[in-house]
Amino acid sequence: MLPIISAFALTAFILLPQGTEAPKPAWSATTMEAAATEANKAVLKSGKALSVTGEVVDLSCYIQLGKRGDGHKACGAKCVTNGAPVGIVTKENKVYMLVAEQHHPRRDGQLGFAKEYAEKMGTTITVNGMLSEFGGIPTLFVEAATAAK
Repeated sequence: MLPIISAFALTAFILLPQGTEAPKPAWSATTMEAAATEANKAVLKSGKALSVTGEVVDLSCYIQLGKRGDGHKACGAKCVTNGAPVGIVTKENKVYMLVAEQHHPRRDGQLGFAKEYAEKMGTTITVNGMLSEFGGIPTLFVEAATAAK
């Protein structure tokens, strides 16, 4: 059995060279800066890096009416473009709200989050971010692109 384990370890080493790791999301500097109190810092400490694969939905129609999939792409894209929250639904039907991670740019309207996800509406994607379940709402904070001027 040892030769099999050694062969597996060697294969893993070849596929993932030593020192190479998948990038791990973390809280941005602006989010860390926004944690002004010890209570805020405790909430951030409870967050964890997570990768989620699922269908992009607009949470307003999904939660209110159960709408998703190809038949809802146009409506969902319109809803998200006009401010409805974005979500991702896994194959196990676990729902995550998606929010732009960078605190100050998000707050100041400098991120192009809605357009990016409106274009992905109804498709299956994988997102990497920081999971926070504070308040009972599983939310994945993902890096967002700077909005076009």
